[in-house]
Amino acid sequence: MKHRFSVLFLSAVVASGIALDSFAIDLIGTVTVSQTSDTAAKAKNEAMDVARRRILFDVLSNYSEIDSLSALLDNTTDDDLVGLVSTASVSNEQISSETYSATIMMTLDNDTVKKWLTVNDVKNWVPIAETAERFSMFVVVPNGISDWAELKRIANNDRVDIDTITIVGNQIFAKLPLTYRTKFTAAIRDAGWRFADNSGVLQVWK
Repeated sequence: MKHRFSVLFLSAVVASGIALDSFAIDLIGTVTVSQTSDTAAKAKNEAMDVARRRILFDVLSNYSEIDSLSALLDNTTDDDLVGLVSTASVSNEQISSETYSATIMMTLDNDTVKKWLTVNDVKNWVPIAETAERFSMFVVVPNGISDWAELKRIANNDRVDIDTITIVGNQIFAKLPLTYRTKFTAAIRDAGWRFADNSGVLQVWK
């Protein structure tokens, strides 16, 4: 029954438009800003700072706990936020001697953003970008944390860290190095776990 439930959950994820083979998202936001300052150059710099903060909040509020995200943004300098943006583009610029306005689009860096949120204890479910060197794993843990801790211990015994992507109830989506897949499945089988392959995603349950 647990196996059937996990298959249905994976089917629902695919149907919702999330590709499990890549499990990556584009963190892109667009805002229109207008800023007045002592000079046009200063106004432009301030407009970019405002746009960056608004986009970070607008985009990441969909993937993190909002109050914690807001508090983190309030306590992070503009200079420290620059590194969270991978690309930016500007359109509809209007510049006067003291005013700057434009429509600004920014793409956030998945891995950097997730690390920033996690290090600062902001609960989030930002998927990190997939690479060819890792495989995806969907786990149903009937006993919750104790079962998950057992799987992590198995991997840690081989000096491998399980990269937890999302935890929803007793369902966990994670990633492991592709080269470790065979050894990992053998180890969890010996520990009483069952597993199956679903289009490249390793399903694990008891």
